[in-house]
Amino acid sequence: MKVSPIVLFVYNRPNHTQKVIEALAANELAISSEIYIYSDGPKQNPIDVEAVKQVRLYIHSINFFQKIHVTERAENIGLSENIITGINSIFDKYDQAIILEDDTLPSPEFLKYMNDALEIYRNESEVGSVQGFQFPVKFDKNISSYFDYSVGCWGWGTWKNRWILFEPNGAKLLAQIEQKELTTKFNLNNTYPFIELLKNQIEGESNSWAIRWYASLFLNEKLNYYPCNSFIKNIGNDGSGTHIDKTNYSVLAFHKKATAEKIPVKQDQQAFEVILKYRRKLKRDIQKKNLLRKIRINVLGLSK
Repeated sequence: MKVSPIVLFVYNRPNHTQKVIEALAANELAISSEIYIYSDGPKQNPIDVEAVKQVRLYIHSINFFQKIHVTERAENIGLSENIITGINSIFDKYDQAIILEDDTLPSPEFLKYMNDALEIYRNESEVGSVQGFQFPVKFDKNISSYFDYSVGCWGWGTWKNRWILFEPNGAKLLAQIEQKELTTKFNLNNTYPFIELLKNQIEGESNSWAIRWYASLFLNEKLNYYPCNSFIKNIGNDGSGTHIDKTNYSVLAFHKKATAEKIPVKQDQQAFEVILKYRRKLKRDIQKKNLLRKIRINVLGLSK
């Protein structure tokens, strides 16, 4: 089996970084894998400088992999730029890669699953990426994987000839989505405001690389391979990261059977409906929390 390089993006969270690297090391394929670690530079405050220093001391101490490559950014270039330039440099050398951030905790079977999936679908041009994360939902017991057009960014892999489709110009992507009247579909039948995230990126309110990656694959009509059970726990929803989501994905049960399988490359409508149902519930929960917050502020005179 061809073993793909692991690409890990880290910043100022030494505890998260250590957990992710130790979890990768628990994978049987770690010793056969080269890992490329991109460490963003600190912002100019003492706390950040010290945290980045601790991260770098740790990553220079590890020896769990076949070979370790560390790139230390001299300045803080931000998560998106670190990821985009890092992946670009990886694909100058390799034709496929597995990508993680410092809060995406992998299972002991993650590397096998991802390497198998990348190998199975490397010549299937309709496939944009392979994904390691799954929401805590229940699918039909007869399926263990499926294809969908939505794109995740918590433990994933892709190929050089797919990454080349990445369009960094958010305005260009938005214009094409609106021109083709695909806004509702892009928003997963209006269960999540992805188009607003893209507009926020364009307006400088965020600098998300992931929304542009999703839009790039979406417009090129690529499908993405998903497991029905997660090989990833996100441990960053604790307020320590750039993007904060109140949903606790750190308690997910890991998928213990690392089986990537060859299935027809077409969207699984039944699986899609399961995901839509979950997203609708999340949307209702968020709306309920926002309403309760307004009541506390406006009616009860409370600040939270």
